[in-house]
Amino acid sequence: MNIMVGLRRRAVQWSGMLLSVFVLFLSTGCHYDIRFEDIGYSTGGKLYDAGLVATIAPYTVGQVVSIKSWATGIANTWDARPGEMLRQIADVEFPQMFRHYKAASQYEEPQQGMPRLTVELSISHYAFSDFHTTVVVQARVYRAGQSLVFDKSYREEGEGQGGKMVGAGAFGMKSAVRQSSFDAYKKVFAKLRADLVAVLEKPSS
Repeated sequence: MNIMVGLRRRAVQWSGMLLSVFVLFLSTGCHYDIRFEDIGYSTGGKLYDAGLVATIAPYTVGQVVSIKSWATGIANTWDARPGEMLRQIADVEFPQMFRHYKAASQYEEPQQGMPRLTVELSISHYAFSDFHTTVVVQARVYRAGQSLVFDKSYREEGEGQGGKMVGAGAFGMKSAVRQSSFDAYKKVFAKLRADLVAVLEKPSS
């Protein structure tokens, strides 16, 4: 009987030790910061002699979405910055479309070009799950006098990155989130560009 009591006590002690080790393991994982790096690409579109101010609020730029994955180590955390990614893509895309482009943190109207538009961009949703990114970007486009032209939501999913995650561990996870996010944002901006072209090709009277 005493032997059984002793075994139970040892089992409880071992369980407590294992739980402590697991908690320590979770608390000592690495943090990885994710934004785009050295991006630059051609949209192949027309450059308009128009003006655009792209407004992204500080709150949006400062957004952080923490991601964990059993496939590449649950102790690690990848902090994706979808608002910064949005700004980075805007700074690549819009100068190729608008000759007079400016980035701003609050509503502002362009002083050059014709027509002149302001676009307010925000992130309605950002997530990385099932090996790919899903992003929803809200775009509100205005003419002078803050006259609303359109208010649309663009939802896109990035290319799946399962092979990269499983095969390359923690560093592969960082690359996977970045690549899938890059693909999702480019798809969003392809649709946004088409809507902006429609406005530019048919200016208000």
